[in-house]
Amino acid sequence: MTGRSHTATALATAEQVAMRLGYLAIVQGIVARLATSASTMKAASPAVMAALLVFSVSQNVRFHWALFGVAGAVFFIFHGYFLQQERAFRALYNAAADRALADVVSMKIDARRLAEVREPLRTVLCRPTVWSFHLALIAGFTVTSLFAQGASPCCWM
Repeated sequence: MTGRSHTATALATAEQVAMRLGYLAIVQGIVARLATSASTMKAASPAVMAALLVFSVSQNVRFHWALFGVAGAVFFIFHGYFLQQERAFRALYNAAADRALADVVSMKIDARRLAEVREPLRTVLCRPTVWSFHLALIAGFTVTSLFAQGASPCCWM
């Protein structure tokens, strides 16, 4: 009977390890998708800005330079949002990975658990890697558009 109990315990431990590895694989997949989404925002932003630049220098088109700021702000916020979510799921992954394999971990991913580990969006947006990319992009395309339209610095406002 003792051998049977030991086998059941070993099986339960093996099942726990398998469940933990499955949970970690799921969270890792979520992190990968969110990282891809953040990268897509960074890649799509210059493409949209380039399209706006072409549109801005077209003949007979009324275009205000501030539209670069609007488009840039949308991509800036989406980039920050996806990065925020990625970091929250990464924190869940790290918390589960750091625990001993014998420990039972909650496999539930809900809004409460995410809220506990999610940093505020403002904090993510204030990271130099996020704002500097988008600020440089907006400024670069705005200035290029103004010069391409033949505007002098006194007419930028």
